Amino acid sequence: MKAPQITTLVAVAVMASSLGVTVRASSSDGTYFGQPLEERQLQQRLPKAQGALWALLHKTKITENDKLGIFKASHPPEVQALAGKTLTVTGFMMPLDTTPKVKRFLLTRFTPVCPFCPPGAPNEVVDVTSAQPVAYTEKVMTVTGKFSLMNDGEKGLFFHLDGATVARN
Repeated sequence: MKAPQITTLVAVAVMASSLGVTVRASSSDGTYFGQPLEERQLQQRLPKAQGALWALLHKTKITENDKLGIFKASHPPEVQALAGKTLTVTGFMMPLDTTPKVKRFLLTRFTPVCPFCPPGAPNEVVDVTSAQPVAYTEKVMTVTGKFSLMNDGEKGLFFHLDGATVARN
């Protein structure tokens, strides 16, 4: 199976906006970063990556500037303390291009259900640069690398693992 093509999380926001969908953290209308509440609830039934690290990263508060269409992260001290440490996180791969093997991809907590829609919120996605090219898989993988905080509000990326090694589960 070829890897799905995804350019950035912001492409999803732009696409959603062009379809008239408002992308926000949560709202009274039941959306979750542009994902309808019913869809999010169904997605919760699919396999998801486990681990205390995901729960910790989820403490990062994400807001969106509706006018500019960019996200902002507010990292609590316990997330800030992870910067510079070697961490291991388990998740699902979302490649950023269609080549057979990639060195950069997104790792998500929730099972991807659409190649154009990263699952979950920006605090449920880690940008990964691996030491060696990695073949796409739909299965859960474990990634270890040097953790850093990003501030890419346009793409909705706030966590990064660099020099990562990948283990298949």
